[in-house]
Amino acid sequence: MKQRWIVALVFLIGIGGWAIAQREQPKADVKTQLLDADRAFAKTAAEKGLEGWLSFMTDDAVRISPLGGKAHVGKAAIKELDAALFADAKRLLTWEPADGGAFADGKHGFTTGKFKILSKPAEGKEEVVRTGAYVTWWRMGEDGRWKVILDTGSVDPPKP
Repeated sequence: MKQRWIVALVFLIGIGGWAIAQREQPKADVKTQLLDADRAFAKTAAEKGLEGWLSFMTDDAVRISPLGGKAHVGKAAIKELDAALFADAKRLLTWEPADGGAFADGKHGFTTGKFKILSKPAEGKEEVVRTGAYVTWWRMGEDGRWKVILDTGSVDPPKP
């Protein structure tokens, strides 16, 4: 009889430890989801241009240009702000997240990284036009997809 209690106690302690580990796990999983969402965002924007860029934005998203200025709120305002960035087929905006994290609610998070604007001439070598750092804030949508609620950054100073 004593052995059953010991086995049951060990089992319960094991289940308790597993439950605690699971409680800690979602933040790591959310970070991975956010980094994956940011990479998908970059890929979609590269492949589909402005419409791909906008497809990751919430309807109430805020965009502040790395070149400064006011906040642009909503997809229509963001489309107007970023139309020139995507209009030139010889230019490409690329980025790679370096870090990210989840907020306590598990439904909001951020990614940060470096971006480049590249010029792709018909002949010759690809050229880096501008570089900088960015931060993107995300919210989990009702459809189960991470969506951008704020995107901004800063441009690196010109190289001497």
